[in-house]
Amino acid sequence: MTTRTSPKTPYEIRLDLLGLARDVLQSQHDAKAVLTAGKTAPTTEEIIAEAEKMNNFISKANQSSH
Repeated sequence: MTTRTSPKTPYEIRLDLLGLARDVLQSQHDAKAVLTAGKTAPTTEEIIAEAEKMNNFISKANQSSH
């Protein structure tokens, strides 16, 4: 296992946020599928919007700590 010595780049952080947003939305869609007996998947637009909400939350939290 490699230990990372440098902080993540903004690109890597955005990529992580997109993955987290996709996971959150997929879980929500899976829960809805159980209720409606149909399989759905989040759209690209939904994933980007969720990632932007996460980024805004992180940015706001980072600004208040300065």
